[in-house]
Amino acid sequence: MKLLTSSMRYLMLCTAIGVAAPLKAQDLNVNLFTHLEFDNSDAADAADRTVEWGESALFVTGNLTGKLSFLGEFTYVAPKYTDKSFSAHRYRIRYEFNRDNAVSFGKMHTPVNYWNDNFHHGRIFFPTINRPRSFSRFIPIHEVGVRFSGMSPMVDGVGYDIVLGTGQSEGDDAFGSGVQSYTVNFNWAPSPDSRAIVSYYRDTILDHADNPFHAGHNHGVGDHMGMDHMDMGHDGMHMGMPMEAADSGTDEDIPYELLSFSFHHENEYWRTLTEISTNRTDGGDWNWAVYQYAGYHISEEFSVYALYDYITVGDSETHFRPGSERRAGLGLEWFVTNTTSFKLEARSEDTDQSPIRIDDNVLEAQLSFAF
Repeated sequence: MKLLTSSMRYLMLCTAIGVAAPLKAQDLNVNLFTHLEFDNSDAADAADRTVEWGESALFVTGNLTGKLSFLGEFTYVAPKYTDKSFSAHRYRIRYEFNRDNAVSFGKMHTPVNYWNDNFHHGRIFFPTINRPRSFSRFIPIHEVGVRFSGMSPMVDGVGYDIVLGTGQSEGDDAFGSGVQSYTVNFNWAPSPDSRAIVSYYRDTILDHADNPFHAGHNHGVGDHMGMDHMDMGHDGMHMGMPMEAADSGTDEDIPYELLSFSFHHENEYWRTLTEISTNRTDGGDWNWAVYQYAGYHISEEFSVYALYDYITVGDSETHFRPGSERRAGLGLEWFVTNTTSFKLEARSEDTDQSPIRIDDNVLEAQLSFAF
């Protein structure tokens, strides 16, 4: 099975990369994204207050035929910040049955919320400097699997997504333990300016006591409170346990459930994004995460915004670290050009996850580029 799944991965990569040369006449698009960051916080040492080169992403899309297309997303992070510099985050092929219905296969972003289904690793598209904190704890960002998506023929603006996945525990090994995860997404666009999403995700966390969920995913440098403030540091906590922990000697598998709601709206002056999710493991109490962004377009180049980001995990939780995290602040975004964005954020942040207790004030700047 390992040989088979490895072959499947290489086939997908070859499809996304190897066919690029003949596709020049078939809408091949190649884009590169990168960013620089600097933050000055109460908790940071003077030596840590340096400009950091963030995650760089190569984004490739193209058409094989009129109905068959491919997408690939590959990232690089300087070895200074991670043990794994190069990563293949997405590689999938998509076949369109008709204008409204399609099937995709490969490694993809799970359609559990608006952020994960619409933004890739290029920071220039993020409404705030960092992802919601739930992404480093609860959200199954990537999934190897099969995705069925489409729009309702009866109700305008209503769509669906269904994903049969490998599960987070198997990583990139396509269906190494069969179908382990299920995603159901219903979305509605009541107007051209708005979109709402409701989703349900279910997975089985294999050998949960020694499983860091999707901790191999790198969120890039500079996500404050993610570096040295959690169990693993550098946005690596994910499931509340260090990757280097000794084997527990147990092999208990537990179910994981995630319910999510998203609402995005943007018009000439305002942009808002609401992400609310609740999750639980092994049928226990529900944990909660709330992210709220509200921005106002002063002009075509400048926007001001406010953000609020909160997570709480109950004391009875069996897999995630109990406690809470909160982040709130104000920001300014300046589109220097169509391909260059500068963001500046002033935030207060606090963490209460016994024995970790942190109160911090952060001023963070990010300069992101698209090529």
